[in-house]
Amino acid sequence: MSRPKVIRCAACAGRIKPRHPHIGVEDLGTGEEFSYHARRGCQTRAVEETATRLRVGKVYVMRHYHSPLCPDESPGPECAGGCFDSAMAA
Repeated sequence: MSRPKVIRCAACAGRIKPRHPHIGVEDLGTGEEFSYHARRGCQTRAVEETATRLRVGKVYVMRHYHSPLCPDESPGPECAGGCFDSAMAA
C-alpha cells in the first residue's frame, strides 16, 4: 500500500495537511510545483520567491488549493470559509 505524498511548505518547511488550503506555484517549463501554506507569512514568501524567479524569465502558474472542509461553494481567495488571507499582488 502506497503512502500519500507529504507536501511541505517551501517557505517554512512545515507539513501542509491534505485538509488545509494552500498555494501551489508551478514552473511550466519543468512541471515542478512549489507549495506554500495559505497563511500571511508563507504567502508573502511565495510572492517574493516567485517574483525573483520571474525576473529570470521563467513562466509560472499559481493555483489555490481550497480546503475540502470549507462551506463556500465558490473557492478561491477571500472565500466565505476564510481559507486564504486577502489576495496579494506579485
